[in-house]
Amino acid sequence: MNKELPANTELAHYRIIAKIGAGGMGEVYRAHDARLDREVAIKVLPADLAADEDRLRRFEQEAKATSALNHPNILTVYDIGEYEGSPFIVAELLDGEELRDRLLEGQIPLRKVIEYAQQIVSGLSAAHEKGIVHRDLKPENLFLTKDDRVKILDFGLAKLRAPKTEAGSSEDETRKAITNPGVVMGTVGYMSPEQVRGEKVDHRSDIFSFGAILHEMITGRRAFRRDTIAETMSAILKEEPEELSESNPNINPALERIVRRCLEKKPDRRFQSTSDLGFALESLSAPTNSSGSILPAMAPAVAAPASLRLWKLLTIAALLAAVGSGVGAFILGKRAGITPPPLYNRLTFNRGTIWKARFAPDGQSVVYSARWNGNPLEVFAARAGQTESRSLKLENTDLLGISASNEMAVLRNRKVFGWFIGRGTLARLPVDSRAPRDILEDVQEADWSPDGTKLAVVRWVNGQNQLEYPIGKVLYKTAGFLSHPRISPKGDLVAFMDHQVKWDDRGWVAVVDLSGKKTVLSGEWAGEQGLAWSPAGDEVWFTANKGGETYAIYAVTLSGRERLVLRTTIDLMLHDISRNGQVLITSFNDSISIIGQPPGETKERDLTWLHQGRISDLSPDAKTILFSYYGEGAGLNYAVYLRQTDGSPAIKLGDGAKPRLSPDGKWALSILYTPPQLALLPTGAGEVRQVERGPIEQYSAGGNWFPDGKRIAFQGREPGHDWRCYVQNIDGGPPRPITPEGTTASSGGIFISPDSRFVIASDAQHQPSLYPVAGGAPQPIAHLESEDEIIGWSSDGRSLYLARTQEMPIRVYRLDPSTGRRELLKEVLPADPAGIFAPNDIFVTPDGKGYVYSVRRMLSDLYVVEGLK
Repeated sequence: MNKELPANTELAHYRIIAKIGAGGMGEVYRAHDARLDREVAIKVLPADLAADEDRLRRFEQEAKATSALNHPNILTVYDIGEYEGSPFIVAELLDGEELRDRLLEGQIPLRKVIEYAQQIVSGLSAAHEKGIVHRDLKPENLFLTKDDRVKILDFGLAKLRAPKTEAGSSEDETRKAITNPGVVMGTVGYMSPEQVRGEKVDHRSDIFSFGAILHEMITGRRAFRRDTIAETMSAILKEEPEELSESNPNINPALERIVRRCLEKKPDRRFQSTSDLGFALESLSAPTNSSGSILPAMAPAVAAPASLRLWKLLTIAALLAAVGSGVGAFILGKRAGITPPPLYNRLTFNRGTIWKARFAPDGQSVVYSARWNGNPLEVFAARAGQTESRSLKLENTDLLGISASNEMAVLRNRKVFGWFIGRGTLARLPVDSRAPRDILEDVQEADWSPDGTKLAVVRWVNGQNQLEYPIGKVLYKTAGFLSHPRISPKGDLVAFMDHQVKWDDRGWVAVVDLSGKKTVLSGEWAGEQGLAWSPAGDEVWFTANKGGETYAIYAVTLSGRERLVLRTTIDLMLHDISRNGQVLITSFNDSISIIGQPPGETKERDLTWLHQGRISDLSPDAKTILFSYYGEGAGLNYAVYLRQTDGSPAIKLGDGAKPRLSPDGKWALSILYTPPQLALLPTGAGEVRQVERGPIEQYSAGGNWFPDGKRIAFQGREPGHDWRCYVQNIDGGPPRPITPEGTTASSGGIFISPDSRFVIASDAQHQPSLYPVAGGAPQPIAHLESEDEIIGWSSDGRSLYLARTQEMPIRVYRLDPSTGRRELLKEVLPADPAGIFAPNDIFVTPDGKGYVYSVRRMLSDLYVVEGLK
C-alpha cells in the first residue's frame, strides 16, 4: 500500500482523520482510537518493508521494546499492525515543533538549553537501561511539546531506513540501515566516529550525537558541518568543533567541558553512561546562595559590568573545583556569596544493585555491599580515584556498619521481605578477615557506637520490630517496621526511620534517647531511604520523596526544621557522611517489568506499563491483569491499572494500591492509604464505591475476594491493637476479625480457600496456618520450607501454589499439604539478571496453566560527593 489514506479509513479500531506529515519512512496521520476514545498518531510504513521478513521482524521487536519504555521524554508507542500489506505504528499525538524548527528561529537561551539537555539525557538513560541504543539522534528526532517537554522520536526505526542511492544527497541523508558492523548507518553530521567507520556501536555513540546537538543548541551552528558528506565525515573523525567560548565568551567552563567530553573521538574517553552525563548537567542547573535559594543556571548573555565580574568569579570557582582545588573554590564562592556546585567522584562501574555503603575510619576508603551482574550479594572495598573494587570474599553477606576500630557488622543469609528490608544473622569481623563471628539472630539492621564498643540493632521479636541499644536494652518497638538506625556522634541518641505499615517505606524521621523517649523530627514522607548524622550532630540527613518525584537529600534539625540539601533528576540514596563532611550516596534507576504467558501461548509476552507498575492480580482465565503504579495517585496513594494480556494498552481505573479482581471481573478492590480506606473501582462503567471503614485505623498487605463476590478479607489494625485479618460484607456492615492479633498476610495478600472456609495468614513466628473464617483453632500448613511463599490455591482446593521469589530463576511448585507431595510447576528467568531485586511477584491461574510475574530491577552507582552543606 503506497497511496495516501483518505479520511475515515479504518485501520483495525483506528479511524483516519487527516494526513499530518510524510517522510522517507512513510506517512503520518491523525487518527481516532475508538477503543479508548482518544486521538493518536499513525505512521504507515512503505509496503516494501513487508517484503523483507528480517526487516519486518526487527521492526516489530524495536517497536515492542520502545513501547515498554514509557518514559515522559520518549514518544509513547501504543500499538503496531498491518494494513493492506503495509506495517503501521500507533503512537501518542504530539502538539509542538521539532527541535530543528526551534533552532531555525534563532539561538536558544542557555537556561532552556540546559533544561532541554537534561530531558534528552533522562530519556536516553531510560532507553540505555533497557539495552536500546537510538543510533540516529538529531534535532529532527527531538520534539518540543507546547509545555516545553522534550520527546525523543524514532527509537529503533533508524535500523530500518532504506539507503539512498541518488547522487548529490544532502548532508542530512540517513545512511544504510542495517545492523552489521562495517556498514555506515546514522545521519551524517550527528554520527559518532565509530558510526562513520562502520564499526559496532553502543550507548556511547548516542552520547556523541547528543554532544553534537548540545553544541548546536548553544552556538546555533552545527558542530561538524562541511560542504560535502565526505568532508563532514572527515571532520567527525579528525577535527574538533569550534570552542563554545568563541560564540559566547560568558559560557560556563563546566558546560564547555561537558560538551567536549561528549565529543571525544574515542568512546572510552566520553562519559561512560548517561547517568554520569545527567549528574554533570545537574551540577550546572542548581547552584545555591548562602541562604539556600536557587540561583539562575546560567548568566545572561549580556550583563552589567558588576554582574559580569561576579560571573567571572563563579566560573573561576567552578574551574578550580573541577581540577580538585576545593579550598580555592570555597574561598571564591564565599567571597561572591555563592556555594559552588558539589563535586561527584564515582566509585563503581558495574551493573547491579548497591545495598549499603560506609566510609572506613580513615575517611578515604569505602566499604559497600552489592549484587553485581546477577551474582550473589557480596562485600567490596573501594577507594576514590580507582575504577576497580576489591572483593572481601564474603558472599551472601550484607554490610551494616564499620566501627572506629575497623570492625565490620554484617548480616549473613538475609531473607528479604521488600525494599532492602529483611532479617538474618548479625555477625562481626575485622575488615580484612573472612571469618565472621555470629552474635544474634533475626536482625534487620545495626550501627556501631562512636567508640566502636557497642551496637544498636533493629530486630524481629514476637512479630514486632524493635530497636535495642545496646543489644538487649529495648528503646522502641512497633507493629510496623524501623529502618536505618544511626547513633549520634555523641552516642546519646539513635536516629531512625519509623514506618507504620510493614514493607511500605512511607514514614517519619525520629530519634530516641537512652531512656526510650522518642521524638518525631520530620513530617510524613511517601518514601524514605537512607539516613546519617551530620558531623556536628546537629542535623539528621536523609533521602525521601513526597510521591511522584525523585528521591532527594534533606536535613532536619533536632527541633524539627527541615531543609532541602540536594535534588537531581535522578533518584538518590544517602548512605553515610564522613567526619570531614564528604557524603556517600548512590544514584539509582528503579524499574519493574511485567511478563506473562496466557494459556495456549508458547512464549512469554512483555506486559510492562510505566516504569514501576507492580503486578497484583491475574484473572482465572489469564486474560486480565491488575497492577498498581506509584507516583500517580492522589496524596500518598498509588494508581490502579487494568490491562489485557493480549498486549492492548492499560486502562487507569483510579487511585489505590494492591488491587484484586472480583470473581465476576467487574470490580477491583484496592487500598487507599491517605486517608485509610478500602475502595471498589469499576472495571467498566460505574462509580467508585467505598467499603465501610468501621474501627480500622490502617490497612496493609492487600485484600481479597471470597468466591461469592459479596465478601472481602483484608489485613488491618484498630487503634491500640496489632495487625490481624478481617472479613467484611461489601454491601454494608462493620468488619469482623477472624484471626488473633499479631497475624499477618503474605506479601502477595490474603488467600481464601475455594470453599470459603479458610484464610491463610502467619503468626508472630512467621508460621503460615489455615484460619477458619467461622472461628476456631488454626491448622498449621504442613510440609512448608522456609523459602516457600504461598501464592494461591489450586482450583480443586486440595493443593497450594508456592513460589521462591528470593532467587533467580523464580520457581513455582504445587504442594499437597495432606501428603507432602511437591511438584515443580515452572521456572521463569528474565534474560538479563543484572540488578534483579528480590522479592518479586508471580501469580498463576487456578489450573496452573497461565502465569504472570513482575521483576524489580535496580541499577545503582556509588559516589562520594564533596561540597554539600
